Amino acid sequence: MSYVMRRGKRIEIETLNTGTSSPRKHKPPFKAQWVKFPLQWVEALQHSKSVSTYQLALVILFEAFKIEAFKRKERDIVLSSTVTKMSRNTKMRAARELVDLGLIEIKQIGSQAIRVSLISTIE
Repeated sequence: MSYVMRRGKRIEIETLNTGTSSPRKHKPPFKAQWVKFPLQWVEALQHSKSVSTYQLALVILFEAFKIEAFKRKERDIVLSSTVTKMSRNTKMRAARELVDLGLIEIKQIGSQAIRVSLISTIE
C-alpha cells in the first residue's frame, strides 16, 4: 500500500480497477478474395492495348464489390494511388482506355484522385 500526507494526516491510496479493457486491436481492412468478372468486361478487355488497363479494371471490380458488400450510398469508385498502386499518368491512361472500351465513366478529374463509375452493372 502507498500513502500520501494531507493536512498532517496519513491517507492510504487504494488502486481501483475501473473495468476498462485493453485497447482494441487494429482490424485489418476488408480484402475481397474474389469478385464476379462479367463476360462483357472479358470481351472488351481483349481489345485492350495495355496490361495496366487490365490491372486497373480488376482494381475497379474489387472496389465495386466492396461498395456492394457494404451497401454504401456513394456509388463512385475512388482510384487513389494507394488503392491502384499505379502512377497517376499510367492510371489516367488506363482509365481513358476503359472509357473508350465502354466499361466506365470518369466522374472527376483534377488535383484529387480520379472518381469513376461503372457503365455496365455487375449482377
